[in-house]
Amino acid sequence: MKKLLSAALILAMLCTVFAGMALAEENVTLRFRWWGGDERNEATIKVIEQFEELNPGVTIEYEPGSADGYHDKLATELAGGTAPDIVQIDPETFPTYVANGDYFFNLDDFEIDMSAFEEGYIHQQINGYYDGRQLGLPTGIAGPAIVVNKALAEQLGVDLHIDNMQWDDIIELGKAVRAAGDDDTYLFCANKDYVAILFVMSYAKQLTDGVVFPDGKLALTEEQLTEIYEFVKALFDNECVPSIEYMAAYTGDNIQSDANWLAGKYVAALAYISTVDVMVANGPEGAEYYAGSLPVKEGATDGGWASNTPQVLAITKTCEHPEIAAAFLNYFFTNETAMETLGATRSVPPTAKAREICAANGKLTQLVTDAADIAVAISGTPNDKIFSTAECKNILYDAVEAIAYGDMTPAEAAADTIAQLKELEQ
Repeated sequence: MKKLLSAALILAMLCTVFAGMALAEENVTLRFRWWGGDERNEATIKVIEQFEELNPGVTIEYEPGSADGYHDKLATELAGGTAPDIVQIDPETFPTYVANGDYFFNLDDFEIDMSAFEEGYIHQQINGYYDGRQLGLPTGIAGPAIVVNKALAEQLGVDLHIDNMQWDDIIELGKAVRAAGDDDTYLFCANKDYVAILFVMSYAKQLTDGVVFPDGKLALTEEQLTEIYEFVKALFDNECVPSIEYMAAYTGDNIQSDANWLAGKYVAALAYISTVDVMVANGPEGAEYYAGSLPVKEGATDGGWASNTPQVLAITKTCEHPEIAAAFLNYFFTNETAMETLGATRSVPPTAKAREICAANGKLTQLVTDAADIAVAISGTPNDKIFSTAECKNILYDAVEAIAYGDMTPAEAAADTIAQLKELEQ
């Protein structure tokens, strides 16, 4: 028995060695650079060590660092041909690199299991997809979320699990909540900022095939924006959200401090995947929550709800062994041991399998996992470079406020907004 066991062990060792030799027939050294905190650094180094153990002859020199000055340094290295082999990049900076040079390999040319990712999610430019080439892979998921107080929703007969939810459904649900609840009970905890960014901007992209400023020119029409602002007016007129005066005390990302949210008076809250757990932590003790559906206008060709990655990983063209770098990325994204080790250190993981693992081992709450699944399923296009500017957002904030106070009709606000947005054209 011992001889058989020893033989089995020897065979396993030989298989590992030969597998490594097949990957690297000579000693190969790669460089991998990223930024992040201690938790991310430790997890990433462990995954590197796992890969090296499975692949003798391969050494990956790790270069964790700070985000400060990271992309300026990388830009210089890319231009000079001295960049690391594998790099982590901010997705909003990536387009500049792509425009300035042929710096990255097309990852579709290597043996990476792309089926691990949702196709609609990975095939977005913000997630590394350029002109039919997968130049980077998304490390996680960021996007919108609706956090629903389960008990209160059931008590008031409200279901935010609606399949194919339409914008009008929100108004009808808001009316039902006001009819069944007390004076402090509303459908949504939301201020003007969240109404503008999550509702107005998402609705606008659903009406413009995902891009409001294609090629730098405004595609949104005054008629379309009037439709959106009619929804905003109905939102406030039907008290689906608290009054603009009340929410003035909870501006920006401070809605989790709303006294009525703390008291459990809202059926749901507008949130981001990254703030779901924050909203839950500030809700009533012991309350249960679920992730609500996001409304998408019937017939829309784009979901509108911006879902994108916080970072992408890419292989630079100066890498002398791109097939081995690709094998590492394949391990990084698709190996279950690697998924468990990385956890949620780069935000909510980008694959369903990794999210499942993180939810099972407590590194990710099921609520966050569900919210991410909804956002990825919709796969809305992230805001374009003009629509995402502070100037654009401020114009929409002011319009929402003017409509809520009754200072402008939706049509008047739409005309005013369109005139201001046209000034942002390039």
